[in-house]
Amino acid sequence: MPYGTPNVTPGTPVTSPNANLAPPTPQGFGVQGNVTLLTTTAQSSSVTFRADAAPREKRNAPFAVVRGRAYSFVLDARGQPTELGSGRFAKVFLGEERWLESKTDFRRPVVIKILQKGVSEDDRMRFQMEMDLLERVQGHPNIVTLYASGEGEDLTFLPPSIREKCETEFMVLEKLDMSLEERLKGSRNRGAKEDLLACDLRDRLFRVLDYMIPVASAVEYAHLVRNICHRDLKPANILIGLPDPNLRGATLQVRLADFNVAKLSDEEVQFGMTQMKAAVPGTLFFQSPEQETNILELLVNVQQGLPEVEYFEDFYIQIAKNDSFSLFNRSEQYPILYADRARKRLVLGRPFREGSETNVRARIQKSVGRPADIYSLGATLYYLISGAYANPKTLYDAFHKFIEYERADENNTIEAYLRHEYGVINSLRAPKTQDGQPEVAPADRFFSYKHYLDGNGELLDPNVMLIVAKCMIRNKPDSYCQAHDLETRGVSDLVTDLINLYSLYGFSPGTRPTHLVHRTTVKKGNLRVATGLKRLWHALLDMIRGRKNRQ
Repeated sequence: MPYGTPNVTPGTPVTSPNANLAPPTPQGFGVQGNVTLLTTTAQSSSVTFRADAAPREKRNAPFAVVRGRAYSFVLDARGQPTELGSGRFAKVFLGEERWLESKTDFRRPVVIKILQKGVSEDDRMRFQMEMDLLERVQGHPNIVTLYASGEGEDLTFLPPSIREKCETEFMVLEKLDMSLEERLKGSRNRGAKEDLLACDLRDRLFRVLDYMIPVASAVEYAHLVRNICHRDLKPANILIGLPDPNLRGATLQVRLADFNVAKLSDEEVQFGMTQMKAAVPGTLFFQSPEQETNILELLVNVQQGLPEVEYFEDFYIQIAKNDSFSLFNRSEQYPILYADRARKRLVLGRPFREGSETNVRARIQKSVGRPADIYSLGATLYYLISGAYANPKTLYDAFHKFIEYERADENNTIEAYLRHEYGVINSLRAPKTQDGQPEVAPADRFFSYKHYLDGNGELLDPNVMLIVAKCMIRNKPDSYCQAHDLETRGVSDLVTDLINLYSLYGFSPGTRPTHLVHRTTVKKGNLRVATGLKRLWHALLDMIRGRKNRQ
């Protein structure tokens, strides 16, 4: 990010490390034509990057190039800022970036995100968290670009009509066309929706991969390079830029956005706002089980000096390592090592330091980290491959009996479970009429297995369902991760398996218009669909083609 403008006197005080906002001057900077200028001089209402506000090692560098950029609100014919959207705690407006030292007067559209007035302290913290964490994850082509962020001393840089509604904290972001959810469901005045159900299964898979692989690679970068978890992955938080229909070489742009409930894991950085004491927010269809039921209550006995806690109630969600234990109305939290359900004991990471108590209410908070993102990626993949039709929570509920199956045998793997499920579906036969046509539709015939069907009633590809299940089932030997493993690197295996779907269906990953690198080797054990399951899938496809030919 460039710093500074040649018009600023070094040493002039600024309001934040990222931005300087000063009152307007009599020269009339404000409304010019249809934009309200946020110029980059200290004598005008401004958002500026300055050399003396840069990190110390950059400030003292003997060789530097300093250039200024200005950001402005785009106004409509009535002189009002163009509002693009409004959320729980922020409003988003259309803006414009201008390079001040450019000989061509370079400009491009941007998004200006402003904190609303009257929000709670938690929501203000979430806005600040998004500014800081989004800055930390910059550098990946599939994460939305942050051009600027900061906080002003007053509201004079805002258009007058929104000064009563907005605070002075802002972010300037890359502008794309719409969210993936808007693209799939249709959006206001932005063109027709993309109907995935109108595509055949193979073409739909390739379209879904064009969305999923960039997002999964962005999550991989956030996890393994920046040590940040997103924790709210869903189609509404995936932004897309449509290719220009006039350019044959134009490609789809996919960006991951909205890091306002993200979490930083770094022992060297004190970043307390990412450690939410309240339940971790999320979106119901796509959030992991530990987000849906993030806080549990238990009746317990605690004894001072002992690491074991006796409890008297059973619980639906597994309590595991990295979860936290505390008594209600007490500030001290204790890490949990494991839960011994046979003895009804919780084993803490350190002895209980407070006074002994009996029959007291305790609070268990589930840890939400990298495994939650992997679950959400699987839920999003399932939603997309079903034609933006199926509910991922219905699928997870169907998986739950298998998740609770704990016997150590060869059938306790996700691959074996799916082989069984598709075998059962294949064995179901509807009564035949004299002309050989089934009397009932497949969606009715497979009523107990509707979660394996797309919106057209067609059976979903078992190879894709294997990836979905390995994301959402997180306690088996062939899962991408274990639900309690906050340091998992399983997202890399997920990205590999997604890329390999291209090859599995006759398309070389290297021929796709993306930044993907062709993998010459595949980690043993990734995406292994049994021969019987492959034969089953091809038999089902032959049956469907035969029925269509007879029609």
